Amino acid sequence: MNESDDGKPGNYSRQDRGSREAYESYFAGMDISMRQKVALTTAHFPVRGRIADMGCGSGLGTYELACLYRDLEMVGVDINPVSVERARREYRRENLAYEVGDISGMVFPAASLDGILNSSVLHHVTSFNGFDVGRVLQTLDNQVAQLKTGGVLIIRDFVIPDGPAELLLDVPTTDGTPDGNVAELSTAALFELFARDWRGSTNLAGPLAYAPSVSTRPGFARFRLTPRAAAEFVLRKDYRADWDTELLEEYTYLSQSGFEEAFRARGLRVVVSAPLWNPWIVRHRFEGRFHLSDMAGRALPFPPTNYLIVGEKVGAGRGVALIEEQSRAPRAPRFLTLTTHRRADTGEVFELAERPHRTLDLVPWCERDDRIIVFAKKSFPRPIINARTGSSRLDGASFSGYVTEPVSSIVDSSEPMDEAALRVLAERAGLTREEIVSLGEPFHYYTSPGGVNERVLARLVRIRPRDGEPVPFPNYTEFTDAGTVRGLDAHQVLRAGHVGGMLDARLEINVYRLLRQLGVGAGPWIGAAVELTMRDALHPDIADGTDALRPPARALFEPREIASSSVFLDVREGDFAERARDDANLARARYEYVLPKRLSANTLTALPVALTTTGLYIGVEQRDLPAPQAFGGSSTISTVPAWRLPLSVTHLDELGEYLADAMLRDFGVRVVRSWPLGGTYFPTPGVTPEIVHPFAAEVELDARSVPSLKFIRLDKLADKLDAIEDAHLLIILNRALHALGHAPA
Repeated sequence: MNESDDGKPGNYSRQDRGSREAYESYFAGMDISMRQKVALTTAHFPVRGRIADMGCGSGLGTYELACLYRDLEMVGVDINPVSVERARREYRRENLAYEVGDISGMVFPAASLDGILNSSVLHHVTSFNGFDVGRVLQTLDNQVAQLKTGGVLIIRDFVIPDGPAELLLDVPTTDGTPDGNVAELSTAALFELFARDWRGSTNLAGPLAYAPSVSTRPGFARFRLTPRAAAEFVLRKDYRADWDTELLEEYTYLSQSGFEEAFRARGLRVVVSAPLWNPWIVRHRFEGRFHLSDMAGRALPFPPTNYLIVGEKVGAGRGVALIEEQSRAPRAPRFLTLTTHRRADTGEVFELAERPHRTLDLVPWCERDDRIIVFAKKSFPRPIINARTGSSRLDGASFSGYVTEPVSSIVDSSEPMDEAALRVLAERAGLTREEIVSLGEPFHYYTSPGGVNERVLARLVRIRPRDGEPVPFPNYTEFTDAGTVRGLDAHQVLRAGHVGGMLDARLEINVYRLLRQLGVGAGPWIGAAVELTMRDALHPDIADGTDALRPPARALFEPREIASSSVFLDVREGDFAERARDDANLARARYEYVLPKRLSANTLTALPVALTTTGLYIGVEQRDLPAPQAFGGSSTISTVPAWRLPLSVTHLDELGEYLADAMLRDFGVRVVRSWPLGGTYFPTPGVTPEIVHPFAAEVELDARSVPSLKFIRLDKLADKLDAIEDAHLLIILNRALHALGHAPA
């Protein structure tokens, strides 16, 4: 490593000057796995305080975090004194230190840390202690004790996959030799070697139990075994260079529910608990390289490549989970109104759920130490996201019911807009009028115009520089607290959205808008890479796009009626309990919410994308919907193609095929390939538990026919985003511009 005259790493002084551009350049220089690790984890940490990186190894990862967050004091901890001494010598910063210590013990005084990160380390605690999972639970006891109230504990590691008691694993016999050294073996031969030599908690005394069978796939062998054993093999089958070392470890030690129970029992509020599938690993190491099926031969999803759980330590008497105890059809809804709307030209009927008054989203922000800090409600109770929907979450994620979102409120439509904003900022963010520099111009978006009659009024609010410490304010909820308002790094909000670590996309919409207004780059995209193939130029009738985002105005819906009985939507009334760490009820509240009657609570959105010799194009749908007409007088609105998914779709693996069929059926467009475009999000968690899965879809257009979508060149979009009012389209276009290199530089 190059060093400067003072003995520090050569790039120390440049980064220590700490310009935003230097930090973003540094982040862009990381490899993609490190970027994703940073994004998945640090978005949940405060913007200042003391963070311990447990099991830091070489110290490089801790150093990377310290370079990005100079207001955070980073401390790397490792049990190996040689590693710690080397880290101290090689990686030095003013906000960085290293300590020798056993991460399962009390390395730091009680209640002294603002955050703890365990990245791919806790499986070592079990593997080198007789595979005793009790050692991990003891580690959690000690780490929680070292956290301050409000501190964050993050684990990124492996997870025991869910599934049947046994499954069938098909692996190729023709991709290597039947015997010889590890590097040359076929995957089938490698499995038999693994089963013979590997030891874990389920086979301490001898080889792994499995039963060979005859595969229905030519060139494959079949083995009957448990899902956990299958995961242990497929997750390490490509690490042949260090095969003997890999055999010493058991990757999986707790199930997802086991992690969640362990967190709640220790007073940790689960912010997010999610299996993860690394897109690169799935594409290059899973797809076509093995197959999983149940005993009847039905295909099973791939095991997660990683798992993320984030917990926030709460004080005594505070809840750790919001649980729906029961739900019913209300005799007469008190909060939500269900209305029907009929198209005059076709007779088609739409149903909308509506809550009273208007919704206000406020995002205070400031620049401090050359960083852009946005202030948001953190750990705000949104129990509706945990409503029992009758359908599974496709990615297997679960939540405590507390979210991060803009400073929002439902306000009376008769209250002057500026006065309402100032009042909400005072009541819900603790901001005085003297601290407010300016109220930004209002802009609007429909949160879910196909099912919710809601147009949010949003404003960016510049405030005087302040730190990111939590702001106290009165509890205005039925539960034990309303969370806090605290500062978040604007770029980390975006990165968390890229990889599924931030669930409220309305905050993301506001951050993208803020960066555009400031002329500040959005930083590198770290979600799944969208790799397009060059195609022929589009037909001129397809590629015009002049009115893609501004459809002609018309009003097609007849005056609305109160629905006497619903056909498509179902208003439910749920009893939600706030549970303490010992599972005792702390508070109860009744909420109304809306669900589709015959479909799942999962929605798929897909942005058509085509790279051609004349440019990079995206497609939008122009629809007539009653919500835009109710607010703006015109029923036409530009949207992203979207589908409420049927109950038969139960896993992320099925979305690619569903998307291809739906795009061809509904728009006459053939999908070549598709990618997740960032993480899932809740569009309006105060009304519905609906969760949205955004995708980018590379399409091939038939020159002989013109599809029913409007295509526009992506590089012409940046100055037109303010014309978009569909929140789903705003979210996916912002992400597409970012992923495809057209976000502000």
